[in-house]
Amino acid sequence: MKEEGVRPAAVGMHTNVGSEYVEWTTVLKLMGKVETYMQDVIDTMRSSLKDIAGTLLKQLSEKSKFDWIKDGVAQAVLLINILTWTRDVEEAFKKLASNPNAMQEAHVHQC
Repeated sequence: MKEEGVRPAAVGMHTNVGSEYVEWTTVLKLMGKVETYMQDVIDTMRSSLKDIAGTLLKQLSEKSKFDWIKDGVAQAVLLINILTWTRDVEEAFKKLASNPNAMQEAHVHQC
């Protein structure tokens, strides 16, 4: 949290496992009752992770897989990685009838 005037503002979150810090894409001023701004914290966390995941998806084709994983936010990296894996496997199943090596090619694409 960062002090701004009288009320603090939240700018990110620490994971409860490991030592990762995720900077939010917007600053959240903690105004009003805690019951109200705790929902704002959840909404900001979700929207920031969505924004970060979108950026990571674009970066996937620009970086090596190793650097992409190392540099990215773990929660978003796991999400994008499983989505791309699922897409690749589904595409491989579709191609399997005409290409017996489709699964091996999908595996290579994931590395």
